[in-house]
Amino acid sequence: MKKYLKHVGTLLLPLTLASCAFSPIYNGKEPYTGSAFMLRDTPRHTMDYFVEGLANQLVGSNQYLTARTPLAVTSFVDLQQMDETNWLGNTVSEAFLYQMQQRGYTVVDYKATGAIRVTPEGDFAVSRDWQDLQGEQQIDYVLTGTMMRQGNGVMINARIIGMRSRVVIASAQGFLPADRIGRDIDNNNKIRVENGTIIRDDDTLHERTNIILKP
Repeated sequence: MKKYLKHVGTLLLPLTLASCAFSPIYNGKEPYTGSAFMLRDTPRHTMDYFVEGLANQLVGSNQYLTARTPLAVTSFVDLQQMDETNWLGNTVSEAFLYQMQQRGYTVVDYKATGAIRVTPEGDFAVSRDWQDLQGEQQIDYVLTGTMMRQGNGVMINARIIGMRSRVVIASAQGFLPADRIGRDIDNNNKIRVENGTIIRDDDTLHERTNIILKP
């Protein structure tokens, strides 16, 4: 009997450790199903794992980028309309900013204003208003990419490009299923440029002025 209990204990221990290490993948739609102890580690969205995989591809194929080289991350754009993006393109770029910084690269947040603007609505240190940003910023490489709707998801291509040479020094590709994104792909916070004017889907117009990122 003691021998039997010993074997049972041996089997249960790996199962217990595995359950403790398990962290459910959250798709942004259903309620979070993890236990309370799992919240000690930050719950992760499916997109986190997806962008992490793309970042691994970029680092694996990288030829020139070093930890000291200034890198900027821009919005991912519609493959068929290069001057257009949406909430997904901006979300992917934000995730890449995190992934590359975690790997030790020098990531420049060119949207940082260099000041804190305190308003009744909140306190802000980043902006997409060109008037709040530096007119020129020193960037050696840019991480960018395209999105293409295919079937039940989005094909995403990422690349790192030299600002001076325009040479692609790293690339990655992956397919993000629509049911794992967490919200509707189409027409949400859609942003495009038309006749020199930035247009959002709420018909709010913003004057277009370029911020120059120079190598």
